Amino acid sequence: MSAHKTIKLRNPGSVYFGKISSRGDFVKSTSGTKLISLIDSWAAQGMELLIADPDWKARYDDGAAIDFLFAGTRKHHAVCGSMIPSCDSSSRRFPFIAATMFEIDDAMDFLPLSPLFLERHINHQRALIHHIAKTHDAADALSALNEISLESEVDGNKHVGSYEHFLANTTLTNLTNSLAFDREQATVRQMILAIGYLLQPVLTNYAIPPQKGLALPMTRDPSQAAFIKALWIDLISTFLPRAEFELSIFSCMRRGNPKLIVTLNGATPSVFQVLFSERCEEDYLINVEHSAAWIEECASQEPATFKLSSYLEHDALSLRQLVDTFRQSFSG
Repeated sequence: MSAHKTIKLRNPGSVYFGKISSRGDFVKSTSGTKLISLIDSWAAQGMELLIADPDWKARYDDGAAIDFLFAGTRKHHAVCGSMIPSCDSSSRRFPFIAATMFEIDDAMDFLPLSPLFLERHINHQRALIHHIAKTHDAADALSALNEISLESEVDGNKHVGSYEHFLANTTLTNLTNSLAFDREQATVRQMILAIGYLLQPVLTNYAIPPQKGLALPMTRDPSQAAFIKALWIDLISTFLPRAEFELSIFSCMRRGNPKLIVTLNGATPSVFQVLFSERCEEDYLINVEHSAAWIEECASQEPATFKLSSYLEHDALSLRQLVDTFRQSFSG
């Protein structure tokens, strides 16, 4: 991973819109009409799909805040933000969403460490929208949300250094202990191999992006979350340089556990539906925790990944060695 003195996030513009409990109408910021329209259309179409589920209201009301990033591998604009299931004073449901659009020089330089670059900004957005959605007087918080700024120049060397320190000083055992997942379903070794095998076709048939996204386990430790999110995106980025993909990245809760959801074919309404309903998950997502049934057969038949598969048997393996061997195995 190359270091950069600065990562420039140019011309940021923040917006908010949606329903909140203290207002009887749809609220939105006065600027960013085009961005609001794009995200509003996605959310509205997703809500139409969601309400087909008889239990949708309960599922929606039980939902937690969802952080997101939309970025194309060959695009120079990206959008980050956070949304929370909400409703207006008449209990009409629609999420409240805060988003920031900004320009980037090179998406492939930005994406792997984007969780570190954006962590402070998204944490601020999430805290504000959570308060706004629940408070009886949102005026001051809405003003604060409208004025929230994205750091325009990020110290790339600092974040690369902190990520490299994390990789060098974290073992496979540390990662396993940090992740919240069902250990009877799969091992971290199997999940990492699954990422590679599922995305490997992208290297040869990159004209067709995968139609299903990946659901990856995350940690409950806030101090580790951005690093582990960066690890997953770093591994996925191995398969992205050869073609144009539209990444949608979501941090959310599923069945009580934190997850990272990554899709490569854009933010479709069905993805919005999946974020709030687990019933249709298998139609649009592959949960790598369910990889044990098929992963060993693949591992035994793929000579290029024998070394990686073997290394992943060692609990003391550093994540630095893991990432390097993963790249060698799947991209040469």
